[in-house]
Amino acid sequence: MKKIFLLLFVVILSASSYGQAGDLFVGAKGGYVTSYKDLLYGFDVAYHLADPLEISFTGLMNPDMKVDDEIDGKSKISLYSANLDMRYYLLLQRTWGMGPALGGQYMYLNKKVLNSPTNEEYSSQPLGFNIGWHMRFNLTENVKVNGGWRYTTANKDASHHLIYIGLGYTFNLF
Repeated sequence: MKKIFLLLFVVILSASSYGQAGDLFVGAKGGYVTSYKDLLYGFDVAYHLADPLEISFTGLMNPDMKVDDEIDGKSKISLYSANLDMRYYLLLQRTWGMGPALGGQYMYLNKKVLNSPTNEEYSSQPLGFNIGWHMRFNLTENVKVNGGWRYTTANKDASHHLIYIGLGYTFNLF
C-alpha cells in the first residue's frame, strides 16, 4: 500500500513539474477561529514549486483572546502558531485557483483563568495536522487575494477550525 501511495505521489509531482515555478508570494493573513470565537492575524509566505503546487509558511497569533469557558469561567488565551502547508490547485485558471491543503502546525497556547482565587494558568505547545481547502484570486498580475478553510487537529484544547482571508504581492523570481 505504501508503494502505491509513493508511486501516485511521484506521478502527480512529475506531471505537474512542467509548470512555471519561482513565484514568491508575501502577504498578510487573518482569520476567525471557531473554537475560541475570536480573530487571528499574521503573515503568509508561499513559494510556487510548480504550476499547481506551492508550499506555504504562515504565522498567526492573537495574544489577547477573551473566552467564556463553561468549566473555568472567563479566560484569557494567548495563541501563537506556525504552519507549514502544501497546497495543490486542482482547479487552476488564469485569474483564480482552488484546491486542497495539507500540512502541520506548531502552536504555543497559554490560558489564564480570570477572577480565579488560585491564579490558575497553564500553557501547552502541541503539534497538529492541518487539512483544508485553499482559494486564490489574482486581482492583478502580482496582487492576489487568498482565503479558505483549515481544520487543525491537535490536543483537545488546541484543535480548531480556521476560516481565513489574506492579501499579498507575488514576486516573479524566475
